[in-house]
Amino acid sequence: MSKPKAAKEVNKPKVAVEEKPEAAAEGMDLKRMTEEMLNMPDKELMVILPSLVPGIKGSVPDLLAVMPDLPQKLVQRLMKSDVKKWATEAPEASDAFTEFLWECIGALVEKDTELKKAVANAGEIKVNYEADDSPMKGHYEISGRRITGGPGKLKAVNLAITSHTEVLIKLVTGGMDPMKGLMMRKFKLEGPLAIGMKLAGVMKAIAHAFKG
Repeated sequence: MSKPKAAKEVNKPKVAVEEKPEAAAEGMDLKRMTEEMLNMPDKELMVILPSLVPGIKGSVPDLLAVMPDLPQKLVQRLMKSDVKKWATEAPEASDAFTEFLWECIGALVEKDTELKKAVANAGEIKVNYEADDSPMKGHYEISGRRITGGPGKLKAVNLAITSHTEVLIKLVTGGMDPMKGLMMRKFKLEGPLAIGMKLAGVMKAIAHAFKG
């Protein structure tokens, strides 16, 4: 009895996995647009920023993937600008930059393990901040292991911070230690000190994340 012939192996053509270049291309376009924006002179940026930020919002995680040094570049650009002048002469541009900054901080929380841990440990905190030398007003909120923020004030908060514009920017971006600043009376804090200390832990973690 003859043995059955072994079936010949059919070499199946390899199906190439189609890459979707759209996401990568979109990320690179965002990177190019953001880099151009950050290199603009203040006068030009004040005019164009309110129309640019809406196109970037919501895409910050994708932007961070192709531009991991975005937080550092944002802080550097902020430090070069006269934020007090922005808040006084170009409030829409100031608000747009604030929105972009908080979008970036929110995305960093998802990316940075230590920052995410600090936010989770802080619990629920709502903060208003207001400058005493410019029209700048803003807020941030820690809730559900996330941190969000933006221009304008919340109706009900745990803490309220008042100081000069420059000090407020340093507090948000890690340029000033919040506990040292409070002891040196660089800003006024209204609200429970215990909650303020929890917030200080988050702000220190944000400072560390911004330094990379």
